[in-house]
Amino acid sequence: MTLLSDPEKIRAAEDVKELILASGQEAVLLRAVPGERLYGSDDASFAEVGTFPLEFVETPPEELNNKIDAVACVLPGQDVQPEDRVQSGGDTFRVQTVEEERLFGVVTHKVLKLVRL
Repeated sequence: MTLLSDPEKIRAAEDVKELILASGQEAVLLRAVPGERLYGSDDASFAEVGTFPLEFVETPPEELNNKIDAVACVLPGQDVQPEDRVQSGGDTFRVQTVEEERLFGVVTHKVLKLVRL
């Protein structure tokens, strides 16, 4: 027995999408230019991939574990990878983790944990 029908799952994902879009926030996604670089180094060149909608919440690091400076919720289809960069306002953040959030089997959104550079 499933708790939600397929149409209810779709509606739940659509509701989360509407919430993210209603925030009215956008950021710029930057990705490392392929080439030689040391693993995990921050000195690589980054190219703009494009802008994308998100719900951005800057949280003081003492309130989150592992010195995460902010979290962002993005649409489930957004191609964001760990080590990418996110520019929001005048700040640039490194994506530490990307986690899919599920509601009874449907991916409703992704949560990015961000570290200020």
